[in-house]
Amino acid sequence: MPLKQPITAKNDQPRKTQKIVCDCSLLWSLAHQFTYLRLSDEVADNEYKLVDLYSARAKRIAATYARFYLETEDGGDKDKIGRYYWMALGAFASKTVACLLDSVQLQGMYMAFKTVPRGLGQGNMWLFTDIAASHWLYNNHRNNFDKGMMCGENRDAKTLEDSVKAITDDLPWSKESIAAIKYFKPSADIIKGFKLIKKFEEETDDETIRRHQLAQLIAIADHEQGAILQPLIYDNPDFACWADLQRKISYKWTKWALPAYEITFTHACDIDDEQLKSVAPDDMIVEDLQSRMEWISDVAVVFHDLMLTKNTYMAQELQTIAGGVNTPDAPLVY
Repeated sequence: MPLKQPITAKNDQPRKTQKIVCDCSLLWSLAHQFTYLRLSDEVADNEYKLVDLYSARAKRIAATYARFYLETEDGGDKDKIGRYYWMALGAFASKTVACLLDSVQLQGMYMAFKTVPRGLGQGNMWLFTDIAASHWLYNNHRNNFDKGMMCGENRDAKTLEDSVKAITDDLPWSKESIAAIKYFKPSADIIKGFKLIKKFEEETDDETIRRHQLAQLIAIADHEQGAILQPLIYDNPDFACWADLQRKISYKWTKWALPAYEITFTHACDIDDEQLKSVAPDDMIVEDLQSRMEWISDVAVVFHDLMLTKNTYMAQELQTIAGGVNTPDAPLVY
């Protein structure tokens, strides 16, 4: 996919001038460009190719989330570590998705039942485009995010710069995905989440800061699950059918062959310490938003406790996850 910088202008005549308008569409185009480049490899001068392997994308996504939390992305501020609280949880979640996509169970599904791996790949990629672009814009154009042009509340995929819009429209599952998530129109939950980020930045009391962090995590999780993943994955009739089938299976050996709903708070895929994971209850109806959010609320509590009691460990794990930012593609993609 060729990438033309939307703010670049070249004079081909002496004293020629060209007007460049800096508006929200331009800034959001730069934010989208960041997400596309992170999931792509440069194959020629100004020519990029999206990595094909779903798990490689998931590892790059997890790394980017971790880097935002650790304030090592462009525009980050080490003095404000902790403001992007959802990003830390998102890093562990996307790492867990990568592990699932690399598992024997999921790889076997590619041959017969592609709904699950496809849904994970689609949801993870478009959620990343939504969430990471928002955080990049807040990092790099804070004044115009919530003041000035108020770009945080004025996002619309239909008004992106032509070159960036063309890339967006060419991404996998774009036709159904962009419409399903309402062209990236910000939800009330994501707006609330960024307001809580601002409160974190302004607060000095530790207990109040922790409350803001947990509230922000829940607000963005509500956006993530309700505005993005629900329409992309869980409303898919094929996925709902598969989820219903999974709930009806009772034999342990058959359940082993199906992926479990869990999140592990480690950079590794396997872990024996039950305190470092959260497993969904057996009666969770995964395609039902309310049922799923009940478990995610429990995940948030476990995560929040670990961030308070095992902060050094969690920071080290996030640093390790952040190292996967350039995870290579595979020569042969299953």
